[in-house]
Amino acid sequence: MDGINLVSIQDEILSHIETSFPQYEILEDELLDDESLLRVSNKTKPFIVIRWSGLSRDRAGASFSGVRHDEYFSRFDIVSIAPAPKIARKVLNLFMDKLIGWKISNGAALTPELGQEVFPSVDHNGVPHLYLGVGTLSFRFNSDNPDSNITP
Repeated sequence: MDGINLVSIQDEILSHIETSFPQYEILEDELLDDESLLRVSNKTKPFIVIRWSGLSRDRAGASFSGVRHDEYFSRFDIVSIAPAPKIARKVLNLFMDKLIGWKISNGAALTPELGQEVFPSVDHNGVPHLYLGVGTLSFRFNSDNPDSNITP
């Protein structure tokens, strides 16, 4: 990896998730507003949405060599969408259990953050339509070649 290439690390994580869970549909950065969720049948097979966060610099891992040599971190949400709360919770737990501790190349292991929660997405009458289980994992990394930039 040249430069500080967060997208290549996200692609590595996504590839690992897709390989580890071939029986689940995995979507990236899908819009999860009330209207889009209402268009999904409440009889749907559980599926996962990965929501990526941006790049952040870890001040505790700051380097005397300059900011490009610092330690960076990012996180992502795993959103389990299912027709029942227990199913959403079980699927989320399955993913979290398999992913916690998995190590990215040139970085640290995936670590849980911010807790987990399950909540309903309700229809226009306030009746639960689908359930969303959300868990967050973070990862820290350094650049292999911090003095270079990402090349297209």
